Amino acid sequence: MSHRGKTAKVSPPSRVDHLSASALPDSVLQHALGFLEAREAVRTCVLARRWCHLWKSIPRLRVTDVDVFRSVEKLNEFVDRLLLPRDKSSVLDECEFDLRGFLRLDVAIASVDLWIRHVLMCHTQVLQVHFYTNLQTTQDQPLVTLANQPLLSQHLWRLELNGVSLEDSFLDFSSCSVLKDLKITNCVLDTDKILSRSLKHLSIMGCELCWRLHPTLISAQSLISLQLADNVGVTPILGSMPFLETASVNLGHQNEEYCDFCDNGGSEDYDCGMVYLADDFAPDVSVHLLGLSTATCLELIASSKMVTFKRDLRYCPEFSKLKSLLLSDWCLVADFQTLLCFLHYTPVLEKLILQLCQKPKSDMELDGSGLMEESLTLKQLKIVEIKCQMIDERVHSIFRILSDSSISLEKLMSKSFSKYGVTVMVLL
Repeated sequence: MSHRGKTAKVSPPSRVDHLSASALPDSVLQHALGFLEAREAVRTCVLARRWCHLWKSIPRLRVTDVDVFRSVEKLNEFVDRLLLPRDKSSVLDECEFDLRGFLRLDVAIASVDLWIRHVLMCHTQVLQVHFYTNLQTTQDQPLVTLANQPLLSQHLWRLELNGVSLEDSFLDFSSCSVLKDLKITNCVLDTDKILSRSLKHLSIMGCELCWRLHPTLISAQSLISLQLADNVGVTPILGSMPFLETASVNLGHQNEEYCDFCDNGGSEDYDCGMVYLADDFAPDVSVHLLGLSTATCLELIASSKMVTFKRDLRYCPEFSKLKSLLLSDWCLVADFQTLLCFLHYTPVLEKLILQLCQKPKSDMELDGSGLMEESLTLKQLKIVEIKCQMIDERVHSIFRILSDSSISLEKLMSKSFSKYGVTVMVLL
């Protein structure tokens, strides 16, 4: 039986009316221009008469291609001409200044601050300011210091600052009533307090806190998430944060505060910043852990010599909502008494992760703790995970203690990391 091949009919291409850019409304063109670097957006003014002024009302400004400017003076001239003619009635959704290509910005200090405050007058909602990549690169060249005046905005909800020096009043965000997200990286924070009533998310990473050796108070009662990592100077004090859900605090190796005064409960001469806490807090109050006590997911990372957390354990608050907890070496001292002490204040804990870098050498004791492992009861603990370089006697001891303390434990797991790979030991 023969089969007749079917040939598909190919219809002639239909006529397509191509929509030219000139037929688009100004708002659409300006939205598209906002994705360009500012210099490229301005250069579109030569395309046609209609394009001459479109760039003055684009919703995004991105000054990022600093390599095209051969001097700070030319950069200043360009940004001034970019901002001053801008239509004040047009809303600026986002603005980014990324000047990390310049190593010399001393003559631009005044201009930078004016740029920031000018774009805030344009109702900017998202502002990003980036200078140097890290503090180490600025030892010979000082950081750009922004004016010691608070920011004023009823529209700014996200602010990112990188590589600048910030002083007292600048870090008072009380006049930024809708600020929700604040990220500060590689900055110098020369202040005794960071204030905000509206802030929901705060990240401070790689910064130097240096206000006269006093601890900086972070007062942000509406915070939902907090990240503190690899900062130097005196450990900041955390105010009340009743809505906090997640927090990660990594104090780093250059942020360690320990001395005889701390280790002996204040009975010796002091030589670290912790002494200044006595001026503002009662001696029997937890000044760091108290602010974290409402979190449901918490990471506390520090070296075994760090006393900041261990000192607070003498007056530890109850973590009544905490379900997931990650701890590092600092908690494995005094025959695990530090770890056991902390776990006594986590009644609803479900998941525990321990990061063991090395065997701790500290023998600091917790005065009056008297906590025996038999008294520890973790009714809801289901998962224990230990990450370590090698599975040693500490791992086995922790497994034994926690398996005896929990009636609902479902998984005990240890991950050993080495140059040969990952070794996983699962019990239960």
